[in-house]
Amino acid sequence: MKKPKSKITVEGFTYIGITGLLAWLTALFGFETLSIILAVITIFIIYFFRDPERIPPQEQYAMVSPADGKVVDIDNALEENFLDREMKRIGIFLSITDCHVNRFPVTGRVLNTKHTPGKFFIADLKRSSKENERLATLIETDDKQEIVIVQVAGFIARRIVSYVSVGDLLQKGDRFGMIKFGSRVDIYIPLTCEVLISVGDKVRGGETILGWLKGKGE
Repeated sequence: MKKPKSKITVEGFTYIGITGLLAWLTALFGFETLSIILAVITIFIIYFFRDPERIPPQEQYAMVSPADGKVVDIDNALEENFLDREMKRIGIFLSITDCHVNRFPVTGRVLNTKHTPGKFFIADLKRSSKENERLATLIETDDKQEIVIVQVAGFIARRIVSYVSVGDLLQKGDRFGMIKFGSRVDIYIPLTCEVLISVGDKVRGGETILGWLKGKGE
């Protein structure tokens, strides 16, 4: 598994380097206004690709948010990527100002991944979950509970990045990927889970408790 090692994700280095270089060159040749604009863009890109540390809650069955953003959907839906059964679905919309690093909601092993090409509708629309470009990850916990996370590309976001491979074991709160420039993350959980958040709530990846994933037999 690839592990980011800085406070800025490596995916942002190219963008930061290009806009930073252009800001310097335009200043050097006397294009002051353009240089200032490019410098502001560079600062925003640095902010966008930030990768802060997060401390997940220690409760065993606490299931944390896989992303920063706003909860836009809580419903029951058919999980079609791997399990072909109805599950609770929580949809989180990431605006362009949210941190876009995605984190594991539970401690578990990656059983499978599936990339689906698609369109690029605005990610806060429910139709984007089924029609947009997306990457699904199937997770199995120690007590054999199954969870699916779907990273969904948005209107601006055109690239989904994954840090994990099939067989990787991650701890709750570990980074597992990101989506560039605005997106959505859907998490499918068992129907027995108790959901604690509501539509409209703001959540923080790796820290906000979405609900309780009950232990086997509970």
